[in-house]
Amino acid sequence: MQIREIQLENLSKRFKRHWLFQDLSQRLQLGERWAVLGSNGSGKSTLLKCLCGSMSGTSGNVIWRTDTQPIPVEEWHQYFAYSSPYLELIDEFTLDELLTFHFNLKTLRSDVDLNAWLVQSGLDKHRNKIISRFSSGMMQRLKLILCLASKVDVYFLDEPCSNLDLKGVEWYQEIISTLPEQSLVIIASNSPEEYQICKHKIHLNTNE
Repeated sequence: MQIREIQLENLSKRFKRHWLFQDLSQRLQLGERWAVLGSNGSGKSTLLKCLCGSMSGTSGNVIWRTDTQPIPVEEWHQYFAYSSPYLELIDEFTLDELLTFHFNLKTLRSDVDLNAWLVQSGLDKHRNKIISRFSSGMMQRLKLILCLASKVDVYFLDEPCSNLDLKGVEWYQEIISTLPEQSLVIIASNSPEEYQICKHKIHLNTNE
């Protein structure tokens, strides 16, 4: 089974008395590239969490659909991969152990040469290093590999170039361009270098 779209129906999110976003209605369809744009504090990361089901909206709905029916929220995790600078990794594992663990849960894309990605990212020399000893830049590159090398329908990327140097940004732009054409890609960002592949945009603004 493959998803067709993620539908937002008047989705709103409030923290205490502050509305991050209100009445968002949109269809995000397979094959599209979407950027969620806005200044710091505008709700970009929160919107991604609502879209993937890890957080509920204050009002409105998020619906994942196949060609024939909605998908129960408890099954959404089967269809997406997620990368965020705030995402915790199992830092007691070595790099090789974490890769093995992850790709026992997710299928590796058939067109990805994982060893080549490790070489290109500079992580190949650290395969036996404990993740807790990784720098922030190394962890971010690893998170991107775990996400983008997974065979899924939807890719969520929250500030994907956080902690990356110029070489790391160029590497990110190269590997994200290899994603399957029929996947849905949603990037939360305020940096054009992160979302240059996106033709569609959702603009969030703070209410301050």
